[in-house]
Amino acid sequence: MNMDTESEDKSLMAIMALSVLGLIDSLYLTYLHHLVSEGGGCPTQNLPGLDCGVVLASQQAELLGLPVSWFGVLGFIVLFSLALDRYLNMDLERTRYNILLLPLVGLSGSAFGVYLTYAEAFIIHQWCPFCLTAFALTLGATFFALRTYGAELKNFIGGKDGI
Repeated sequence: MNMDTESEDKSLMAIMALSVLGLIDSLYLTYLHHLVSEGGGCPTQNLPGLDCGVVLASQQAELLGLPVSWFGVLGFIVLFSLALDRYLNMDLERTRYNILLLPLVGLSGSAFGVYLTYAEAFIIHQWCPFCLTAFALTLGATFFALRTYGAELKNFIGGKDGI
């Protein structure tokens, strides 16, 4: 691996920053989900087409009986943890797996975000600005993970690197 350490550091810092923002947003979405489920309103309920309450009360707002926002909380914690571990322990062999896990977790979250955004547009017919923020932050973290580690992931999948 002949990656520039300074460039990798910057990417990891960006992933950590985006993950912290995503965690805050996902925790807020979890709060809103519980507020809406108890009959409360959402801060964007009076904005046409942007009623997060309608989105959070929909079937698509839960998966396996849990608010989807909890999966966002978990995903951002995992992204932050992997990036922090790699940042602090770049010289350790075990963080080589973080090189694969960071883009894979990001791609998984991005794929889930594509589905949820599709659901907002074509099933629910309302947009949740906080959900879209979480999706944008996921895409940003995924961008940095792929830009930095995409070649290693591609080589691993193609069997060219034994990691």
